[in-house]
Amino acid sequence: MATMYRKFNKEKDQKAAHRIWLECGWIEDEKKYHAMMDRFVGLGSAWVYEMNGAAEALTLSAKGTMHHMGTPLSLTAITAVTTSRVARNQGAASGTLARALAEAGAKGSALAGLGCFEQGFYDRLGFGTGSYVQGFQFDPAWLKPMGRPAPPVRLSPKDFKAIHQGLLARKKYHGAVDLTPADFIRCELEWDKNVFGLGYKQDGKLTHFFVAGTEDVEEGPYRVGYLAYRSVDQLKELLALIRGLGDQIRVVRMHEPVGVQIQTLLKKPFQLQGLTHGGKHPTRHSSNAYWQLRMMDVRSCITVLSVAADLEFNLTVDDPIVDHLPKKSKWPGCGGMYTVHLGATTRCSKGHSGGLRELRCSINDLTRFWIGAASAEVLATFGSFAADGSLIQALDEAVQLPTPVPDWDY
Repeated sequence: MATMYRKFNKEKDQKAAHRIWLECGWIEDEKKYHAMMDRFVGLGSAWVYEMNGAAEALTLSAKGTMHHMGTPLSLTAITAVTTSRVARNQGAASGTLARALAEAGAKGSALAGLGCFEQGFYDRLGFGTGSYVQGFQFDPAWLKPMGRPAPPVRLSPKDFKAIHQGLLARKKYHGAVDLTPADFIRCELEWDKNVFGLGYKQDGKLTHFFVAGTEDVEEGPYRVGYLAYRSVDQLKELLALIRGLGDQIRVVRMHEPVGVQIQTLLKKPFQLQGLTHGGKHPTRHSSNAYWQLRMMDVRSCITVLSVAADLEFNLTVDDPIVDHLPKKSKWPGCGGMYTVHLGATTRCSKGHSGGLRELRCSINDLTRFWIGAASAEVLATFGSFAADGSLIQALDEAVQLPTPVPDWDY
């Protein structure tokens, strides 16, 4: 059985790529879905696993940015990892993803992120689990009064460029993600059904808006895929708009905005849960850590940490991706020895320095600690952090970060 990993070739692989996504249930067998997929594949880099002359696995990535406490870092967003029915359990998914990461690392990407289908699979490639994302499903009529919003403008998939610019200009918190290709928004909006948006403009540019899709236009649920604003006052106006939909719509689904508890904005939320339990449109709250992240460049990531305390230590990192990289990879992974000095100006250099305490860990757990998804103490107890107890305590005292929220799914 002849197999190989290589870059995607549109002329040779287009039909096979359609078949892979059909077998995964990601698209329907219609020309419009094939066209949307072709556009999506063209947004960045694409790798395939070829078996017996045909592509049987496809991994896609696109350029983006992740903000760490206000500092932007280059992000490679893994937008799809798909395998056909005949190539399952052949290492095809891991192999294509490893090559996509090797390519990104060689080009200088600081981070790589993805959405995981299950816990554990991507750990073998150095990914660590992110924080929980809070989701709410509720009847918008039960939102508390928030004033009368001004009449909004309508938005449609044709406005994807303006929507993309509005997202890039939104208020950003720790962990916020931006995706560079504007066509990413176009693809996402064309994929959903009955997409519409409502928002506000100033000087011809969108300042705050939401975009939603639905299977049932009459009752919902309306799924809010994008919610962008530059101030909390603007968020309040958007929630007032959503509340107004409650005259007809029975349920809205959305991620909880950063720093805001939807529960506190609902009238009698526990009563609402009881009244709708077991019904067609139940009110509920979900919490899932479905996103994962890994450092691609330890030094560029560590140096963005700015802390009040001065703390110096040796760092030894294990990167499991080395077992999956091609032999001639230009990027060797992140494993190795470093010296870290945390402070107002943080430094990270290769190699150990004499006389310093040492922290040993996996790149997975180092990334989780660095982004604020887990403490050093927790990672020392349940993860790979191995160090003197005083160093573990000093790390937690020095590095205290808010919960990271990517707020842009990919």
